[in-house]
Amino acid sequence: MTYRIEPLGDAHVVDAFDCGNAALNDWLKRHARNAAGQGTRTYVLVETGTGSVAGYFAVAPHLVERDAAPAHIGRGAPRQIPAILLAKLALDQHVQGKGLGAALLVRALERIVKISKQAGGKLIVVDAVDDAAAAFYEHHDLERLPADPLRLVVKLSTVAKALGMEWP
Repeated sequence: MTYRIEPLGDAHVVDAFDCGNAALNDWLKRHARNAAGQGTRTYVLVETGTGSVAGYFAVAPHLVERDAAPAHIGRGAPRQIPAILLAKLALDQHVQGKGLGAALLVRALERIVKISKQAGGKLIVVDAVDDAAAAFYEHHDLERLPADPLRLVVKLSTVAKALGMEWP
């Protein structure tokens, strides 16, 4: 099976999407399209043959308070550090367990690096839905914030380097 990533559009049918998390399902079905007007952009993982939505991620501009960041990240930074929030990331249950979660995360990070080259930013922030999700992001080199273990960060420059992308 092959997949492509594209911005969520009116033609995408999301009613059957089920990642096993009611809040993530509901957000995609009821709020993702409207969130674009609030600054959040949603991208869908589409099965090439069927056109069905197999996953999605959403990104939005964000700020991180310097005092909340790990010392090595906050040192020398402004009081509010510009960031991009990876607001959502989910896979439909029928494709879970096939390595697509990591692949979708890589595509999301690539998109964030590209966005940041135009818009700026120093960090990528993720708010994990639970400890299992936080562990997934930690496995991919994001770092938990001491005051909020479900919030993770990584420098954009670190991600760009890991992905072999030019920065800035």
